[in-house]
Amino acid sequence: MCEMESIIFTNLSKYKKLYEKKLCKIHENYDLRKIDMEIIVYLANCGEEDTARDIANTNMFTKGHISQSVKRLCEMEYVTVKQDEKDMRIQHLKLTDKVNPLLKELLTEKEEMEKSVFAGVTEDEFKVMKQVFDKMCSNIMKEMQNI
Repeated sequence: MCEMESIIFTNLSKYKKLYEKKLCKIHENYDLRKIDMEIIVYLANCGEEDTARDIANTNMFTKGHISQSVKRLCEMEYVTVKQDEKDMRIQHLKLTDKVNPLLKELLTEKEEMEKSVFAGVTEDEFKVMKQVFDKMCSNIMKEMQNI
């Protein structure tokens, strides 16, 4: 199994480096951090799960980093905070129209990268890979609960 671990970590590391290089121009043009861009993409796709707690539940970033990023994004007028009508303790994060050009660039770059990374991978192979990663994620979450 050590070989599989090596394959996973090596490929994830390569993917992360490619991702960071691809988004470098956007990062510089908009004076954003990686977490800022990830939160914008998350909010564009999250549906009703649009709170800082929901973002934290993805385990991608710490609560402190999320809080700092949300503050920055609000100051840049890319995100607004709306109080929940039923529970005043809950704050929903909403993207503003000002973020649309940036979001379009982000999504285009991510889509182009995904096409190049998965070039030659058949639809069946992709489905199997997704099933395997879903199982792995489920197993990881179960194991995390035991720690």
